[in-house]
Amino acid sequence: MKKAMPRRAEAPEECQQYRGPKRDDVLKLCAELGGLRHLAVKNVVELAQLLELEDDLEKAEEVLAAVRRAAGVGARVVPVSEAVKSYAVAEVLKTHVSEFDEKTPWGGLRFGYIYGLAGEYGAGKSMFAIQASVLAALAGKRVVYIDTEGALNLSLFEKVAKRFGSDLTALSDRLHITQVIDPIDLKEVLLSLRGVDVVVVDSMVSHALRAQFRGRERLAARQQLLAYFLDVLRRMAAVYGTLSILTDQVIDVPDFFSSKRPAGGNVLLHGVHALFLMRRPNKQKAEGVMIPLDVPGMAPTVEIRYEIRDDGLY
Repeated sequence: MKKAMPRRAEAPEECQQYRGPKRDDVLKLCAELGGLRHLAVKNVVELAQLLELEDDLEKAEEVLAAVRRAAGVGARVVPVSEAVKSYAVAEVLKTHVSEFDEKTPWGGLRFGYIYGLAGEYGAGKSMFAIQASVLAALAGKRVVYIDTEGALNLSLFEKVAKRFGSDLTALSDRLHITQVIDPIDLKEVLLSLRGVDVVVVDSMVSHALRAQFRGRERLAARQQLLAYFLDVLRRMAAVYGTLSILTDQVIDVPDFFSSKRPAGGNVLLHGVHALFLMRRPNKQKAEGVMIPLDVPGMAPTVEIRYEIRDDGLY
């Protein structure tokens, strides 16, 4: 499947605002990437590679700091009243899963956040992600849906679009889909994204990731790569205000209660802004419940109930 990544056009004169070190090289790179923000989203190592500064990371740090100042991004110290106001007016995507929109602190999915959805097969994780993708595209957002498991359900995209009065042809300019082969392919796609509003990775801990890092002796390397993927998405959230939705399988934990935990472990738990567990208490019924494992502003006792239908979650 062809990987078509949407790019936001930006005024060339924006690059001229940069006045820091390596100016000629930065201006050239800025023009190639389409704007300062696409440089500001890089980390030090990534920028050093682009500017051939691998042997001088201190210089790369100076350049990155200057780029972010010129782009107007980065940390700002503000009064708490301003922080509260900014949080209150943050853009939110309604999911049309009624209890999710009613019970979450944001009244839906907040842009600039990374959401993790962990659960067993059939719990509705992919359906939730597809529904959010279609709704975001209908709202005029640029969406990239990344399938890592080779089980893309395009008919469900069509059914969800029809449910909300549209079709995939009408969304083709805003909704982009790609299937990746393995973690290396996923890394390439994530690093190519520029100015995207919504990113979905279904699922984050894929079979390919587990197969490539076989055995407990390679678990640390696997988790480090997963942490890097999450760091890329966190930088996109900070610079572009990107909303990310990551699905994940669960593993059995052989403790007294025989509980289940996200396959991504502590890296996923601490790398996302909000982590939910999705499950179907009765496999004979098309009903599920979503529980906040680690969600700011939500008690772990809250239950979000939903119904699974052919055209999405309700």
